[in-house]
Amino acid sequence: MTRITAAELAPRIDLAVTAVEGVRECYSARPVVARAFEHVTDVEGSLSAVDDVPGARAITVCIGVSAQDDSAAVAAAVAAAARGAGDDDETATVRVRVARLVAPAT
Repeated sequence: MTRITAAELAPRIDLAVTAVEGVRECYSARPVVARAFEHVTDVEGSLSAVDDVPGARAITVCIGVSAQDDSAAVAAAVAAAARGAGDDDETATVRVRVARLVAPAT
């Protein structure tokens, strides 16, 4: 089986993460330099960061959850969704950052 590239995988992860119940917002998990370059060049990039290093793949996503939701449970569901979005790479590590607790609308 051919391994999916990082550039192909990141948008798939974005879609999978936004479909997880409890995710209220998604933020860029990529380095600031990459985001700045895309801003200057008017290129839209994925919010998920997928980094390939020899022998492993690292996936990072950054989310906001409602203050009323169990952020740990939502983060676990997001990690599972990110793993399921790819090519079932057993060596991939997934990091989920809960960047913000979003207050419910009043």
